[in-house]
Amino acid sequence: MQLLPEAVIFDFGGTLVDTSTIDHLVAGHHPACDAPEADRFHVESLLCPPVRQVVRLLELERSIGRRIIIVAASRDHYRPHLQSWLDLHSIAADEIHLRQVSDHRPDALTKRELVAGVQERHHVIHAYESRPDVARAYERLGIPVTLTGGALPSHRVAAAA
Repeated sequence: MQLLPEAVIFDFGGTLVDTSTIDHLVAGHHPACDAPEADRFHVESLLCPPVRQVVRLLELERSIGRRIIIVAASRDHYRPHLQSWLDLHSIAADEIHLRQVSDHRPDALTKRELVAGVQERHHVIHAYESRPDVARAYERLGIPVTLTGGALPSHRVAAAA
């Protein structure tokens, strides 16, 4: 039996990136369509600062040999924006998973499916996520989650949630 490499999932916006000053651009949009200001949100996210505490956690996870996998609800055509932000802040990810442009499902469902695919190749031991609905979806996959609030991780999502 082959052992799978250990990996940790990190959300992007709201977890690694402090998007609190621009979240209003995409607040309340329905997942069936792009928010009217989605392009502006992704361009402006390049100017948003990292959440230092979460970046330190990412560096710690990497230092103990875990693979770093970013899973974001953004559509794949925003990959260059995400990669530019990571490069600007010297943050390396082993893999980045984004939804397909044609995927209009709720974020929690999409991200759960993306992470289920990651689990086929990695032993995902933990996830850091800013949204409770997505955190619950990961818990259903058997992944412990630290719910972040744009600063220090605040608490773990209850497995029974």
